[in-house]
Amino acid sequence: MKWVLAETDEGAAALLSKGAGLHPLIAKLMVNRRLTDPSKVRSFLACDLSTLSGPGIFSGMEKAVARIRKAVTDRQKITIYGDYDVDGVTASALLCSTLERMGADVVCYIPDRLTEGYGLNTGALEAIYASGSKLVITVDCGIGAAREALHAVTVGLDLIITDHHELDSSGRFTNPESPGGFNLPDAFAVLHPLLLTPDVPAEIREQVSCLTGVGVAFKLAQALLDTDIHDERLLSCLDLVTLGTVADVGRITGENRILVKHGLAVLSSDSDEQRPGIAALKEVAGLIGKKITVGTVGFSLAPRINAGGRLERAEPAFRLLTTGSREEARTLAGELDTVNRERRSVEDSIWEDARQQCRKTDLDVTGALVLSSEDWHPGVIGIVASRIADEFYRPTALISVKDGIGKGSARSIPGFDLYQGLVACSDLLLGFGGHKYAAGFTLARNNIPRFSERLSSLVRERIGADGFVRTLTVDGAVAFDELTMELLQELETLAPFGQGNPEPKLGARELEVISSRVVGNNHLKLRLRQAGGTTLGAIAFNRGSLLGKQVRDGAFLAAVFTPRLNVWNGKTSIELDIRDIKTEKQSNPKMSETK
Repeated sequence: MKWVLAETDEGAAALLSKGAGLHPLIAKLMVNRRLTDPSKVRSFLACDLSTLSGPGIFSGMEKAVARIRKAVTDRQKITIYGDYDVDGVTASALLCSTLERMGADVVCYIPDRLTEGYGLNTGALEAIYASGSKLVITVDCGIGAAREALHAVTVGLDLIITDHHELDSSGRFTNPESPGGFNLPDAFAVLHPLLLTPDVPAEIREQVSCLTGVGVAFKLAQALLDTDIHDERLLSCLDLVTLGTVADVGRITGENRILVKHGLAVLSSDSDEQRPGIAALKEVAGLIGKKITVGTVGFSLAPRINAGGRLERAEPAFRLLTTGSREEARTLAGELDTVNRERRSVEDSIWEDARQQCRKTDLDVTGALVLSSEDWHPGVIGIVASRIADEFYRPTALISVKDGIGKGSARSIPGFDLYQGLVACSDLLLGFGGHKYAAGFTLARNNIPRFSERLSSLVRERIGADGFVRTLTVDGAVAFDELTMELLQELETLAPFGQGNPEPKLGARELEVISSRVVGNNHLKLRLRQAGGTTLGAIAFNRGSLLGKQVRDGAFLAAVFTPRLNVWNGKTSIELDIRDIKTEKQSNPKMSETK
């Protein structure tokens, strides 16, 4: 792994430190995040809900709200059409709950992953119409469903699309009234973070652009309730917004960061007012009384919500998030916990099979890893694709093949826009959608070799050989004696961390290993002393294999780490979360290197 020191405008950092009263390191981190204006930095750190934009900035909002309110008034049945992942399920729960508060006749429809696949399908639309619905509102899907949108009109449905996935500009279909030059389905109204009214300033457009499906649903809910952001009916939904945003790996920047910060507080609360499903989920995950973080959501809560939609149906997860019964919530949480354990077993089996295929691949000439099997469960291949992409550092697509059709899920690495890559392969695909780093697609089995060859060639062409070198950006070099309790408390004001707002990564050299041992599940526990001075504890997760090799008592290391406040038995101490280590005498890494 190559260490790269972030290029910082030291002059701007010094001015910001003085102008905003920040510690020099905090000022440097702000500048690295392209925040140099003291007032904007103060706003960033305050993370105030009042700074969120109003829902009226969405170009289709007025029309959507008017149609929905008419449906409520006329007692027309409304169907919320969601997706089976966490973003879709939380968005469905949020919008259904909001409409029920308004007195609407509303139901939720979430397609089956195995038999229907992602997004709108004509069979479901016909069944929804036959059930008596006049209005369908999609959440977290529909932006690429041109054919299905036309079918909705044909069967007599009004369709409102709320989505956040990539907008189509390929010319595959055209709606003459589409704003911004994008091709949009011919729906009654479309709500999307990139489709805003013309008068919206560029700064606000950037702040809103990162919203996920549940974030767009939240904006629609606010418009329907016609209320202030501090309305308890909205504040109580921030747990759902946070779950969906984090699970969908939404960027923790702009409005997402504000919503997630306040949503984590709602999730962390153990009050009697907490949503019964969340309380039950925390109980089965062993999180009662613990602070909920972005990591907790991503690695503990979200996988349990996702499990049903991956292996079976997402309906139990939807019920979990909408039930008012604590007894039902406990039952549903227990069922999802069991399914999640099954999911992990299936995932590990596919992972081992995929790794075996990777080991037979010549990575020197491979741009993308495209792997397929008839034995893989399509609900789990996305998780495995992410693990393979991380391990082998190549854009990765896993394809589950059945009856001559492959259902694929792909994940990318920095430097390659996966969605645009699929656009370039669209003539080989039956359908696709997604984002820069994650996408799904379908194709005929006999097109898999051609797809693999073209995608691999595109990756090599667009990112070059250097794109396959894993890099670790270091925000700055520090001395151990600079890491005080006060500084770490100030660092925590930059949270929540995630995509777009990464945790600070600092570097230090001349670290003597005072003690070293393996703890837990192969974690390396260290005591490090810098240049005969300050000693700090450190942990390198999943690095136990380094003990006795690179790491041994008395050795000297260079390390990149994130400092944290660790609370244990009522005592608070500073601990380093090691991201990478190198022996000084072998690699002599230079923290000053920039490329």
